[in-house]
Amino acid sequence: MAMNSNIDVSVIVPCFNAERYLSVCLESLKAQRSPEIEMIFIDDGSTDATGAILDAFARAEPRARVLHIHNAGVSAARNRGISQARGRYIAFVDADDALEDKGLAILYQGAMRSGAQITSANHMLFDMTKNQRVPVEIEPVVQQPSEIVKEIIHMHRIYNNLWNKLYDRELFADGLRLDESVRIGEDALLNMELYLRARKVVHLPESTYVYRVHSQSAMASIREYGQEHQPMLRGMNALMLREGVKELYFRDFLQSCVWIDEKAQGIRACMKIFNARIRPLVLEGIDEKRIPNKDMRLYRAVKGGHFPLFYTMMRVREKLTGKRWGVRR
Repeated sequence: MAMNSNIDVSVIVPCFNAERYLSVCLESLKAQRSPEIEMIFIDDGSTDATGAILDAFARAEPRARVLHIHNAGVSAARNRGISQARGRYIAFVDADDALEDKGLAILYQGAMRSGAQITSANHMLFDMTKNQRVPVEIEPVVQQPSEIVKEIIHMHRIYNNLWNKLYDRELFADGLRLDESVRIGEDALLNMELYLRARKVVHLPESTYVYRVHSQSAMASIREYGQEHQPMLRGMNALMLREGVKELYFRDFLQSCVWIDEKAQGIRACMKIFNARIRPLVLEGIDEKRIPNKDMRLYRAVKGGHFPLFYTMMRVREKLTGKRWGVRR
């Protein structure tokens, strides 16, 4: 779809059975007076009043339009929105969240000022049961795309999310979309690819988004944590191999694979299955000659099947010294 020069930001909002939370989201969008925006709501086959609420909102709000589709999941809904977007930039908002006052204006001004293809900002965590707001900030701020990819592999609580960012729509021009087969971590996968191709990025210190936590939040419903994240890890692996950067991020990917399994079942069980389940994915497609010198010892421990012993020793040392091995979020 051709870019409309009158629209600065296309805001994509996937909605599925969100009637309990929509009013706050809609009011926050309605309050965004600058820049020029279009709101694209994708009703993903809702069976409650979501569709009717959106239609009523669009009748009163000229900047809004609603697409009703058969239920296909949040990634398919977002992809449909990307294909419909006409603005210079794309922003994503979840139906149960909200924008801060002037949230889009802050992001847009930051993007225009810096010329960044991806502009991110801090956000506010709002616990709906406790009625409590907690700021989520990046310290220290990372501005290099290659370093941000490393943070995404480690599941960074700001860089992984699609919301609270502005993306230059040109980043999607070649058909880049979310992987609709991945249910958990699909936003991290897309962000990895976006940051790998972005020439310039910027992070702003302001809070521009409110992430509202409730009993039906996506992450609150994960029961099989380790198993649920395997498609995301396989997707990361495929992306790094395709881009020729897996060796560069070898240590980070190894740590993330281990951390996810350890969080799900504990150190002992994780290390027991490491060589059979985790090791093949970590080593797949690796060119030993391209492993950084600083990671060679670690690579050889994994390749030789000695990593479980090494890792167990590192975790024991952690308890004795308090010095952590690796990044765990």
